[in-house]
Amino acid sequence: MGNFIVSKFGGSALADSEMVKKTAEIIKSDPARKFIVVSAPGRRFKNDLRVTDLLYLTHSRFKGRENYDETLNQVKERFVEIINGLGINFDIEAEIAEVKRNMLSGKTTEEIACRGEYIMAKILSLYLDWQFVDSAELIYFKIDGELDLTKTLERSAMRLRNVERAIIPGFYGSIPGVGLKTFPRGGGDTSGALIARALKAELYEKWSETTEVYTVDPSIVPDPHKIRNVTYMELRELTYMGIKVIYEDVIALLQSEKIPISIRNIYNPADKGTRISEELPENSHRTVAACIAGQRHYKAVRIEKFGLNKMHGIGEKIFGIFARRSISCEHYISGIYNFCIILRNMVFDLNRAQIIDEIKSAISAESITVENDISLIAIIGKGMGTVKGIFAKIFDAIAAADVKIRMISQGADDLNIVLGVRDADFEKTIKALYDAMILSEKEN
Repeated sequence: MGNFIVSKFGGSALADSEMVKKTAEIIKSDPARKFIVVSAPGRRFKNDLRVTDLLYLTHSRFKGRENYDETLNQVKERFVEIINGLGINFDIEAEIAEVKRNMLSGKTTEEIACRGEYIMAKILSLYLDWQFVDSAELIYFKIDGELDLTKTLERSAMRLRNVERAIIPGFYGSIPGVGLKTFPRGGGDTSGALIARALKAELYEKWSETTEVYTVDPSIVPDPHKIRNVTYMELRELTYMGIKVIYEDVIALLQSEKIPISIRNIYNPADKGTRISEELPENSHRTVAACIAGQRHYKAVRIEKFGLNKMHGIGEKIFGIFARRSISCEHYISGIYNFCIILRNMVFDLNRAQIIDEIKSAISAESITVENDISLIAIIGKGMGTVKGIFAKIFDAIAAADVKIRMISQGADDLNIVLGVRDADFEKTIKALYDAMILSEKEN
């Protein structure tokens, strides 16, 4: 594994010249930061437009035969402010003229949209006097638009093998013989993770403005504890429960090579942030839960039939009915005579009566009921199932909060315990569990 860091800086870290200077100081503060992946300049204030949004709008107006000069000029002015503030000599007129030529020659929206990252990377490389390396030389897609992972890893390692330090634009790569191709939104993180994996970096850093990873939603519990260390698998559970710290495909790319991830805040670079790794460090004092997280508005479909446990292919019959309509079943719990499926899907709502009739017909169900307004709350922590008295602690906290549990399940990997409660009890339950599972542990 290489003794260096790959760092990704989001749009907020590059929004204007002052933020670029701050970002440059962060980069230079650690000599191990050798490969920097950047986004296009982001919002400077509320209701401001990102440069990428302006480029999308520019191309949309061009295709609609509308006047696009104003929006393209806004793109130029964003970069002019950065260039002047940094005091460098950069020919932004030539870059903007190239964007215009690309539109006139029929380039795709994706090829126009990614020019923000391209220009920003060139500016930062000039300011730091580092090498600029175009991600079109590093990241490759197949003709159908799917990422060519093998080629990307091989070409990135080869191209960067003898590069000491480089600034690389995120968000896009190339389809050989066709042109540029972008990732979905958040693709800058994917770009950074691919570079880190290809080079077998010691660490991957993600720098942005909203990176604190808390043990619970701060809008529910004021001033909660931060998560300092978390495992890959715990974070994937968090992501599933709606806490979007980093995209799941990014976690998967780095987990395969056991490259740790560091989530850092550009406004507080002294803070060590949150570290994501295969195992918790030895000095981690956590004994039970990493965090409490949840989401509202699920439905519980309860199916009852005598002798259900003796029926062959029961799961295939029931899940097949949902699968044919592309309805995802989030959780399911089975008993001897009953089967409960937890889901959240508009397709089910639109076809509820027909789906219920099909299930009744397929397994001769005696009763099928649908319970609305269910919230799922997960207590997440590695080795949860091995802690003695864990359920007693949970039930005591829930009972003290006067909440009725509608369902409960424990993952086979001992990573979480999931509770189902009424939507009306969502916040009350999270507060009670936080006090019992995390706050009390920190105080002891």
